[in-house]
Amino acid sequence: MDMKYVPVRNFFPKIIVAIMLLAYITIIKADIVSLTSVDFKELANNQQQLILSMTDNVRQPKAFHTDSPARIILDFDSVTSSLAMKKNVLHKGEINSFFAIEAAGKMRFVINLKKLLAYEVTVKDNLVFITLRSANVIKTNNALHISDKSLNSFSKTIPQQSINKIDFRRGKKGEGRLLVSLSEPNIVVTTVEKSGKIELTFINTQLPEKYAKKIDVIDFATPVSMLDAKTQGKNSKIWVMPLDGDYTYSAFQADGLFTLEVKKNTNAEDAEEQRRKFPYIGERLSLNFHDIEIRSVIQILADFTNLNIIANDSVEGNITLRLNDVPWDQAFEFILKAKGLGQRQTGNVILVAPISEINKLEEEEIKSRQLVERLEPLRTEYIQINYAKAENFRNILLGSSADGMDGCSVTMSQGDSGPDPTSNRESNKALKVKTGKGEVDDRFSGDTNALISSRGKAIVDSRTNTLIIKDTSTNLDEIRKMLTILDRPVRQVLIEARIVIATEGFAQDLGTKFGAAYQGGDGANTGFDLAGETKIKDGKFTDDLLTNLSASNPYGALGMTLASGADYVLNLEISALQDDNRAEFISNPRILTSDRCKATIEQGEEIPFQTTSQDGTTTEFKDAKITLEVTPQITPSGSVIMELKITKDARGEQTPDGQLAINKREINTSVHIANGDTVVLGGVYEDDKTQIINSVPWFADLPLIGWMFKKELNNHFKKELLIFITPKIIKDSMRMPH
Repeated sequence: MDMKYVPVRNFFPKIIVAIMLLAYITIIKADIVSLTSVDFKELANNQQQLILSMTDNVRQPKAFHTDSPARIILDFDSVTSSLAMKKNVLHKGEINSFFAIEAAGKMRFVINLKKLLAYEVTVKDNLVFITLRSANVIKTNNALHISDKSLNSFSKTIPQQSINKIDFRRGKKGEGRLLVSLSEPNIVVTTVEKSGKIELTFINTQLPEKYAKKIDVIDFATPVSMLDAKTQGKNSKIWVMPLDGDYTYSAFQADGLFTLEVKKNTNAEDAEEQRRKFPYIGERLSLNFHDIEIRSVIQILADFTNLNIIANDSVEGNITLRLNDVPWDQAFEFILKAKGLGQRQTGNVILVAPISEINKLEEEEIKSRQLVERLEPLRTEYIQINYAKAENFRNILLGSSADGMDGCSVTMSQGDSGPDPTSNRESNKALKVKTGKGEVDDRFSGDTNALISSRGKAIVDSRTNTLIIKDTSTNLDEIRKMLTILDRPVRQVLIEARIVIATEGFAQDLGTKFGAAYQGGDGANTGFDLAGETKIKDGKFTDDLLTNLSASNPYGALGMTLASGADYVLNLEISALQDDNRAEFISNPRILTSDRCKATIEQGEEIPFQTTSQDGTTTEFKDAKITLEVTPQITPSGSVIMELKITKDARGEQTPDGQLAINKREINTSVHIANGDTVVLGGVYEDDKTQIINSVPWFADLPLIGWMFKKELNNHFKKELLIFITPKIIKDSMRMPH
């Protein structure tokens, strides 16, 4: 066997390089510290402590917390996690759980709390102590009351610190933000609401004199009107005074900055609009990475959300991101969009892949479902219809629009497009409807809007009101659900109307007759008498009546002789009448109808009218009746919307040609009223005043006796029409629950 000689000097460079590489790897590994275990301890004074054990000495982590949800977050540089489980449930003391996530040589340790507590983070060599002080709860709760004596006692246990700066700003959405810069990141702050004010207490903290004052911040146009900062003993206090009680607030503290945010409460509609504009509801997190693999970011989110995320092999690339306090689902969506990726979630499993692959997968599933539907066997189901006509539901299944008669029942609808000449559906060809003229209506031949499949059939047994459907199992399940919702008893409404016509009249007529009479030798009065008749004197017609301003059809008259002399006398007659009349006509139509069903009730008479033409005299009839026509709609809140038409026609006065007039009264309106309430729909008020004075010129203006030459007629007539409406929803104990 031949052996070749290899010079030893050729190995030296390779050995040296290998040793240097091994030393470099050892140094790198030595720089990375790993979290190996987490221990829990109960301390005195109702305090808890978590102890994090590392493989080597570790630097002080960055610490901050959030109020909602209550969490303490620690960020470690150059630290990894060697814990067996990423998320660990504890349920001890005020701690629910904790978890550690890592990426690019950084580790975030998150502690989930039942309520936010004052905490302290201490590092000693390779151990990190997180002490929770439950005596100092930072919580926005009206029931929290910590006395000043307790705070002063606790302030002796911690070193004295100070406030560097107090600032106030307005947020983008109009919220008020109080920013307090602290000398130390872990200053204990208590937050409590008292008497409509938010009180902040900074334990054993000095307040610079220039900030110890009241500050008017109403010009910032936020829910906060004023700030008041004072020093009380060894503590500092800041009172935040909102404009009114309609507000919410939250507080958080991080990196030596305490922030209190005050927002105005929003009503349900505003909240719904806010959810529509910002649909993300995931727990908030913060991410800060430079040039990290996208798969590592997905792994961090999976650990944070406890979801199962599957990343396709084609998911690759790096990303740089800085997200601060954003919902995880929003962060996840934007990260995927930035890399052209999509997601598809089923239960708690999320598939992440390029959008083109997601779309292709969904298209294949659609084709697969269509193939299964074409091959799925047909089943026959017999469904009893209880509260409607089975024909109506059959029409809906075949794609006819639910066109109701005034919303009361489902009928066959012609539609605008007509029959579909390209349809080959055997089931619909057999369902042609005979019309009143003996023709065949095949408007159901199209299947554009049909709810049954192209292979399905639907027929009706009218005798038992049963719907017979033959279709696939999947479609039958959907049809059964639909019929369960639609086949319900309809609620009923009793509508009561009161039509009131009130009239009031007053008439007064006062007049006089004044004249002279001749008295003959036989003592007979041959001139003017009380009746004002003309007499014959000396064979000639004479009229001795000077004025005739008497009342028409007087109820009383007074005649007298004012003066007499020689053969003449002066006569005066005063006549008067006064009428007072009051009347009230009430009509009270009532009708019971179903929800969304039009109902009409009428009562009255038909008045004959004769008309003459070339064909002779004919008699026509015109209606004079009371009509109530209503379509009610019951709202989910229990009130009633009504479309109303109310008429009250009555026989009127006779016209000069001998016919009768008809007095018409009508109202058309739509009202929304609570159940059982009464509303006045409207009314017509008429007020006629008439004053007529008949007089003899010049003589009527004479003093004392001028009234004898006047006639005065006063009429005052008032008429008012009022219409009242009252809907009452009929309670039905047999109504099916929604």
